[in-house]
Amino acid sequence: MEAIIEHVPNLLIVAVEGRLDTATAPAFDKQLAPVLAAPRPRILLDLVRVTYISSAGLRSILQLIKHTAAHGGRVSVVGAPPHILEVIEISGFPGLLDLHPDRESALSAHAAS
Repeated sequence: MEAIIEHVPNLLIVAVEGRLDTATAPAFDKQLAPVLAAPRPRILLDLVRVTYISSAGLRSILQLIKHTAAHGGRVSVVGAPPHILEVIEISGFPGLLDLHPDRESALSAHAAS
C-alpha cells in the first residue's frame, strides 16, 4: 500500500495504491495522522488503484469520515473499481461520503460547493 498525499486549497487529496487491509491499514493511518492533526473539512480519497479493501481498510476510511464530519465537511471517494465500490456500498458508507466516478467530477463538485 502506498498513499500519496496532495494538498490543494481547501482540499486534501489522498491517492491510495495497492491493498488496504489488516496488514496495511495501520501504515495508512500512521501516514495520515500528521496531516489530520489540522482540521480537514474536505478530503478526496482516490481509490482508482486500490486492488483490495478489508474491514480494516473500511475502518481507516471511517476515521477520515469522522474527522471531516467533526469539521463540518465530507469525504469524497473517487474512481473506486467496481469490486471496491461494491464493498463500500455493502458496508453502508454511501450515506456517509460522496462517490464520484473520477477525480475531475469530484474536483468540479468541490469547486461548485
